[in-house]
Amino acid sequence: MKNKGKQKNNGITLIALVITIIVLLILAGVTIATLTGENGILTKASEAKEQTEIAEEKEAIGIAYNGVLADNDGNGVNATDLETELRNNGYNATVTDNGDGTLTIAFDSGRTYTVDSNGNIIGPVVSNIEATMNFVGDKMEEADIPIPNGFYHVQGTTIDDGFVISDVEGDDLNNTAGGNQFVWVPVDKNQKLEINVTSKENIKSIELMNPNGEISTLAENYEGESYSSTVENLEINGPYILKVSTETENKEIMVGVHGLYAGDTLTDWYLTDENIEKTYGEEGITDIESLIGLFQEMGYEINTIWDLYKFYGENMNQMRYIIDTDYTDSVKSNGGFYIGRFEASEENEKVVCKKNRTSWTLSYSESLSNTNKMYTSNEYTSTLLTGAAWDRTLLWLYETGEKTLSEIVNDSTSWGIYSTDRINTGSDEKTSANNIYDLAGNWREWTTEGSVGNSDDKYARGGAYTISNSDSSAMNRKLLNAIITSSQIAGFRPALFLAVPNE
Repeated sequence: MKNKGKQKNNGITLIALVITIIVLLILAGVTIATLTGENGILTKASEAKEQTEIAEEKEAIGIAYNGVLADNDGNGVNATDLETELRNNGYNATVTDNGDGTLTIAFDSGRTYTVDSNGNIIGPVVSNIEATMNFVGDKMEEADIPIPNGFYHVQGTTIDDGFVISDVEGDDLNNTAGGNQFVWVPVDKNQKLEINVTSKENIKSIELMNPNGEISTLAENYEGESYSSTVENLEINGPYILKVSTETENKEIMVGVHGLYAGDTLTDWYLTDENIEKTYGEEGITDIESLIGLFQEMGYEINTIWDLYKFYGENMNQMRYIIDTDYTDSVKSNGGFYIGRFEASEENEKVVCKKNRTSWTLSYSESLSNTNKMYTSNEYTSTLLTGAAWDRTLLWLYETGEKTLSEIVNDSTSWGIYSTDRINTGSDEKTSANNIYDLAGNWREWTTEGSVGNSDDKYARGGAYTISNSDSSAMNRKLLNAIITSSQIAGFRPALFLAVPNE
């Protein structure tokens, strides 16, 4: 029999469904709030993680600080040593001497701490500003090194340890074939500073100070929280300092540029604690803090690192030498130049650049004239080294790790001939650096670098066998009379600058 009564409905009504959805949404809201709200589980977990990181950073500072203090027998902690200790302990941190007895430690987490002279740690302060500045360029591959017609690669030499060419095919590093030999000094193409800034508030100004202490304004009253730019046509090596300012904060970062075909102020090297102590140690000046104090006692308005670098840069800019940058177009377009592997010597009254020969010493004008006549070619020019080429060569030795800055600027004893008899160029292996001989000391060498206000004076570079190294490192300049007839003043070496390629 059929059941004529109402059939049972096993589904849910629309109203029940709506109520169910509302309840679920309420529960979901409660759950989300529980997870992500101000007092939510995820928020609390994030805060706990941040506090753990802060505790770890503070502990790292304390361990590093006490380690440096112990190494210094309790005689204070400087920025350089503390930064080195932190990095050795696995922390990517930058330490700055504030010049007031405190040090600032900035971690890549964006947190910054201050340590006073008693080791007390203050902070962290979370910066509103994040800024990066990088010196970049296009590095040359070995296969792209231009070899002039009539020259041949000396096998076994590379771009990193000194790519050698000879004008005699089959020549080797011992120069057994007797060719004139040169070494390629690379200079990156398209060199520039890349700058990127972000801020949690509007950027008030962005300034860039070059190594001469000259300041350019990149942005002013900038109504924005991010900024990017590139700075090209850099003309001097040394420290570039970027200062970013907002309403509540200033941030400074420095990049040491030493890769240009240009002169080098080396200000960032001069202002290391190591060199400050060597220069002013007898007066009790051992670090940037005490150096700033010394300048203040002398009446200078120098209160910050920015002030100090500006002072040094301006004074470097007033030096009495002119950094000649002839052949800049050649170097930029070809990615480098060739430097004589040895000091110049004489063969049949002509300049040669060969191993184990007596260096030829001439007046400046005779040295220039003879190197100009060494080769006649539309593809390249033979001439004396420019001041920019000398500086670039030395800083290339630093870049490749062949020599330290101290060995180049302060003490070249380990690779130069000093306070002894002169030697045949290329005869002592200790004087070889990236396959180039006798740059540090044997004979001083003429360059085309001139003197401000006196065309009769030129600078010879490097050391000399007649004096002690303390008076003359590889970076040294000696002002000499360019028209003097005596030949026993300075040696020289040739360079090859390649023609600018046709576009």
